[in-house]
Amino acid sequence: MNILKGEIFAIENFEGISLVDIKIDDDHFSSLIIETEATKIYIKIGNEIYMLFKETEISLKNFHDKIIKRKNKFVAEVVAISKGRILSDIELNYKNILLNTIVLTRHLNELNLKIGDKAVMILRTQEILLSKSET
Repeated sequence: MNILKGEIFAIENFEGISLVDIKIDDDHFSSLIIETEATKIYIKIGNEIYMLFKETEISLKNFHDKIIKRKNKFVAEVVAISKGRILSDIELNYKNILLNTIVLTRHLNELNLKIGDKAVMILRTQEILLSKSET
């Protein structure tokens, strides 16, 4: 499980569902959550929050200079690649935090990523879980 710490900067609610916007420096993320009594306590603008997402829920693309900034899309550096026959594990450095993604080896071969390359990581809004920060 990957974990990033961010700050909530906007919330949109309707019929028990919240779209929560989180920022980490200049990068913006969105998470779709079903409200509960427990989430109402910590899902508030200005609160620090942990974003959790599985290694298998990350889409990976090649980096290019004309990357369009949008929510849930961020750049990280490839620091390790463990290539398997069907699946490969890629370790990436995002703001000095190590994240892992698992992709099809054929996709990794198409991307032709190497250690030291930049890659674009994309998360689906509904795949980001939120947890309260202890600080």
